[in-house]
Amino acid sequence: MKFTFAQSTMLRSIQKIIGAVSARAPMPALSNFHLKLDGRNLIMTSTDLEVTISATVELLESEGDGGVLIQAKRFQDLIRELPDIPLEIEVVDPFKVTLRGEGIGVYNLPGEDPIDFPELPVIDSKTSFHISAEIFKRMIGKTLFAVSKDEMRPVLTGILFQLRGSEIRVVATDGHRLSRVSRQDVAFSGEARDDIIPMKALTILQRNLDDDDDVEITLADTRASFSTSKQRLITRLIDGHYPKYESVIPQANPNHLRIKMSDFMSSIRRVSIFSSHISKQIKFTLEHGKATVEAEDPEYGGRGREQFNVEYAGDSLEIAYNAGYLMDTLRQVDTEDALFELGNSNDAGIIRPSSQADKEDFLMLLMPIRLR
Repeated sequence: MKFTFAQSTMLRSIQKIIGAVSARAPMPALSNFHLKLDGRNLIMTSTDLEVTISATVELLESEGDGGVLIQAKRFQDLIRELPDIPLEIEVVDPFKVTLRGEGIGVYNLPGEDPIDFPELPVIDSKTSFHISAEIFKRMIGKTLFAVSKDEMRPVLTGILFQLRGSEIRVVATDGHRLSRVSRQDVAFSGEARDDIIPMKALTILQRNLDDDDDVEITLADTRASFSTSKQRLITRLIDGHYPKYESVIPQANPNHLRIKMSDFMSSIRRVSIFSSHISKQIKFTLEHGKATVEAEDPEYGGRGREQFNVEYAGDSLEIAYNAGYLMDTLRQVDTEDALFELGNSNDAGIIRPSSQADKEDFLMLLMPIRLR
């Protein structure tokens, strides 16, 4: 088989699928890309057995059909270093791969029999729906920061997708913070369901999808598929029951704070320089119209303190947070002001943008640190 492609086109496809190539492959074939030529279509696939990604490469010319495995890392390195010109790949038996182009050298790459490559997983389900990539990426982006990295609690290392008729909820929590995004304009076929999507798959999707893509999401018992016109990602679902997160979201925190994001983030960054390198604790003192933020490092000494005007309605309150968790949470707010709903010094606080995006409901929860 023989085919010609533009270097830039191939490089974009490689960048989409390289994330599923295993660094420590349990099978030699998994360190390869699977290239399959069928007429004018070239399908490139990679997998680590948990996540499988396929991308369609636009070809300039093609001849014959067939398939070959090619070393993923070496192929990526070579294509990246070549100029953006038409390149030709020819595969002759037994799986000898030659790459050439006008004005460059000739490169011989060892290929392997594609029979050793795992077959594409089958997704047999009637539960499917479409969503715009722009909305999907936004929902992922607003929750990824709160995913747990604790492998001892595997259900928290993914993001919960809840489907309820025309509503989709996306939730992540690591026990210290929680993020939930809901939308009311996504219709799907099938019964209400909860699925936990691994963080790796969603991180790849967020990087790969273009805003103008239309994404078809198909959910089966153990796998999920995310497809566009040019690519498809299949991932295993995380098995288990997600915690009943609704029970930890306060329904009536009485103390309400509105604060300007730019000023608040600048103060936190400066004051957190003086926080303990272990707890990262910064303390807030809230009074009518005024807020004080301070931090002190008991081990090495030093103290930072700032005071500024705020809109605050509630009782005088002292509350402490991990500065890193707080800043990660506030980075998700894309309005000029943030709204806090607070209880007492030990209660979880709710953080929202000052105005919600169209057809979206977005909130975050942050647990305080016990004052000391």
